[in-house]
Amino acid sequence: MPDDFWRQTWRENGLLAEYYHNNVGLQWEQARYISTMIYNVNCQKKSQMLKPEQLFELSIDKQRKKKRDQPKSTREGMDEFMKKYQSMTNKKTLK
Repeated sequence: MPDDFWRQTWRENGLLAEYYHNNVGLQWEQARYISTMIYNVNCQKKSQMLKPEQLFELSIDKQRKKKRDQPKSTREGMDEFMKKYQSMTNKKTLK
């Protein structure tokens, strides 16, 4: 195993570290989800129920929030789509 480490490049080591951190994050997310389900089963009222993000915060929550805050499309993309749509609907059929 140590020989494998010394034979790898910096990039390969970085990818292995990223893989490891992603796996750990997924395990924490899974534990949080299961804990939330157990908590919610024992709630008397729906207003007492929690979402997994409310139980405790993980680093992936911040990344997802940034991604959610970004606009899904731009004004230019919408204009381009409208041009294509109008060109498709304005076609005349031959009789």
